[in-house]
Amino acid sequence: MGEWFHMKRFKNLVIGGIQSKVFNLILLTVILLTAAFSAVSLDHANMLEQLALESSQRQLTAVQELMDDTLAGSMTAQFMQIQEEAAQSYQQSVNQSKMTATVLLIAVMVLMLIGALVLGKRIVKPLNTITRRISELSEGNLEFKMEDAYRTGDEVEELAQSFANISHKTVEYMDKVVQVTAEKERIGAELSLATKIQAAMLPHIVPAFPDRTDFDIIGSMDPAKEVGGDFYDYFLIDDDHLCMVIADVSGKGVPAALFMMASKIILQSVAMLGHSPAEILAKTNEAICSNNEAQMFVTVWLGILELSTGKLTCANAGHEYPVFKRPDGNYELYKDRHGFVIGGMEGVKYREYEIQLEPGAKLFVYTDGVPEATNAEKELFGTDRMMDALNAKPDAAPQEVLKNVRAHVDGFVKDAEQFDDLTMLCLEYKGGAKP
Repeated sequence: MGEWFHMKRFKNLVIGGIQSKVFNLILLTVILLTAAFSAVSLDHANMLEQLALESSQRQLTAVQELMDDTLAGSMTAQFMQIQEEAAQSYQQSVNQSKMTATVLLIAVMVLMLIGALVLGKRIVKPLNTITRRISELSEGNLEFKMEDAYRTGDEVEELAQSFANISHKTVEYMDKVVQVTAEKERIGAELSLATKIQAAMLPHIVPAFPDRTDFDIIGSMDPAKEVGGDFYDYFLIDDDHLCMVIADVSGKGVPAALFMMASKIILQSVAMLGHSPAEILAKTNEAICSNNEAQMFVTVWLGILELSTGKLTCANAGHEYPVFKRPDGNYELYKDRHGFVIGGMEGVKYREYEIQLEPGAKLFVYTDGVPEATNAEKELFGTDRMMDALNAKPDAAPQEVLKNVRAHVDGFVKDAEQFDDLTMLCLEYKGGAKP
């Protein structure tokens, strides 16, 4: 709206400038013509008078040379009298000519002033009408339209038509801006709701299982956009088996978020049926491949921990390597064997492996948003920096572990934009029977 009124102010300045220039031009023309005509007339009269005097003097000199001295004196007196009478007659004619020229000059000036007033009225009146019409524009009536008063057949009409065209296009543009803004606000509200729904679907209670003392687990997910494609999950299949999942859907934004929700529901549903990790991944892959027109896929690491013994059975579908920590050691990267991604191809079989966790052991799993976090120099955070962050405080509780890693990532990335979802999960196995 501010740009519109700036345009009105600019148009008023243009119109006022045109009026001033037209008046100044007419006034300057009148002055120059008057001065030129006066100068020419006076110069012409003076020149004629000078020529007459010179001619008379030459005639008198010639007559004196032809006559003797006596006759010359008498003739000279007569000639001087005749010359004086002629000069008086000539002067009267000159004065009459000057008077006539002055009257004509005044008449010309009057006519030019009348013409200037008529011309000024022809130009200024439409401009004043345009100015008044512009000043009447308001938020409820923003469009300047052509009227008969502007159709003068000259530059004034062209100016009015140009401004009417600009005004019409501006109003159309403002209408589109209003529509786009309303649509953007609607989409923003829906995305905000989607963010809340997605966050609600992920485990977010701390501590996750307040009545269990044999383990401690926590996860976090920070999407790069309003909604993300990463997810984590942990749930008890029964009192003695804890299922843990971390996954990364291909793509970003709303499509990835929808695919993530479907994948999470399928994984949890299959896991609750009591299958092994390899079977859970295989059956989830079959379900997703059967109806995957978008051709999206998801990487998954899944483990089932037998809480009474500490035996962890795992399977990996193209996901990042997990990290384990022994009770009295540091975090170490475990390079397990990867299977194919979920949703990439039908009929894929997955392998399992077992890890024995002792009381005090820890597990850290993550998505590629952690090692691939990028700073302003396009340098990756990398797995080595991630391991250094974990081992900076190896004995920290799971919640502190996630905070430490995130702090190291933020310190490395600084003000650079987050391009990928950043998701982590940490488990500490404490052992012992449930209370």
